[in-house]
Amino acid sequence: MKKKLLTVLTILILAPVCLAIIAYLALAYHYRGKFLSGISINNVYAAEKTPDEVNEILKGRYSENEDLTLKDKYDKEYKIPLSDIDFEYVYIDQLNAIGDTQNPLLWGVNAISENSVSIDIKPTGKYNKQKLEDALNEMDLLKNQADPKNLRVEIVKGKDGYELIDDTDNLLNKDKTIEVIEKTLDEGDIFVDLVDSDCYEEIEYTQEMRDTLTLWHKLEKFTDFKITTRFYNEDEVIDGKVMYDLIAKDGNKIAVDEFGNPYFDEEAIKTYVEKMANKYDSVGGPWYFQPTKGGMIKIEKGTYGYKLNQNKEIEELTGALEAHETLTRSPNYSQKGWGDSTGDIGSTYIEVDISDQHLYYYVSGKLVLDSDVVTGNPNRGNGTPERVCYVYYKQRNRTLIGPDYQSFVSYWMAVYNNIGIHDASWRGKYGGEIYKSAGSHGCINTPRAKVSELYDMVEIGTPVVIHQ
Repeated sequence: MKKKLLTVLTILILAPVCLAIIAYLALAYHYRGKFLSGISINNVYAAEKTPDEVNEILKGRYSENEDLTLKDKYDKEYKIPLSDIDFEYVYIDQLNAIGDTQNPLLWGVNAISENSVSIDIKPTGKYNKQKLEDALNEMDLLKNQADPKNLRVEIVKGKDGYELIDDTDNLLNKDKTIEVIEKTLDEGDIFVDLVDSDCYEEIEYTQEMRDTLTLWHKLEKFTDFKITTRFYNEDEVIDGKVMYDLIAKDGNKIAVDEFGNPYFDEEAIKTYVEKMANKYDSVGGPWYFQPTKGGMIKIEKGTYGYKLNQNKEIEELTGALEAHETLTRSPNYSQKGWGDSTGDIGSTYIEVDISDQHLYYYVSGKLVLDSDVVTGNPNRGNGTPERVCYVYYKQRNRTLIGPDYQSFVSYWMAVYNNIGIHDASWRGKYGGEIYKSAGSHGCINTPRAKVSELYDMVEIGTPVVIHQ
């Protein structure tokens, strides 16, 4: 009886223990392939998660729009989207290694322990090497690399002036560059400093190369500024493209002074100014004019308009070029018109209509005076010429003297050579057909009352348009 009781007591004692052991082992089995409690990896609480699950969480922290970035020696960055090379971050190997160090049978110890473990791991990279190679071959940085055995260092004419062809510049060792990039990606990094990674070729410069580079550095001072001459309707800019023509040449080469410095060609500057004068000088016409009676007419000749002071322009531009400073300037004129552009008459002018024998005076586009007149007699060879000219002289009480006449006038406004607008005390009538039989010697005879009023209003320089 005692033995039976002892057996029952033993079973009652051992059964819970066995059940506890079985439960503990069951939970140990549960933790097989999972991280134990109390462990954080890269700030992710990994307890009861598999390495694959933690791997996906960590990978999800990265943006899908990240780039592989290469920085050259000028700090210029070249980028390849990681998606183009099927790149992904991989943590699984390190996570599996951490998992291998854990004993599932110790899950209970970890559970009751107050100590937590925090581990930081760095991912590796996985990518498509063929796609990486294709992307690098399309990148300007590597695509335009010269042959290290046949390098050119030359100064040539480009579309915007002088350019330096320097095959030694940014010359990479392509094989090493690709090797460095692949190693960087393998290590889970996506930034490569090509200088720090020693990807550049070692260059052996010849003396000719050194001389060319020295000249280029001096020449840059001649091409890194602009001079803008501001006309009314357009700017003329001396930039690198124009500088090419202004810098002195020695045959096909850049001429240098005794100190080895480039310099500007005086004759080239003179030619440049002459071209500006040919483009913008409007003295001599032609002009397009809308007369009071309507329509549009073309007048071929005249003295009115703009005319560059070429000597002053040469002097000022030479000084500005030699100063190597960017500036905006106004041109120097020996004669200026009144319009808003070099070919414009403006809105204040005198109009003389020979056919209608009438004079009009406009101020800011508004007619303020008009009068019948008598112009030169065309049948005696004294016809008033069609011209766009201007009032260049005014005088009261003048005696006009010609081969067969001497006439006193009270108001004289000279407009073209010896032709002027003046009163004519010997006339009683104006307008009509008088000029064909009893016209003037070429001047514009105007009634005294009108010409006196006109004289007081008109300024020196006022445009005068004489037309049929």
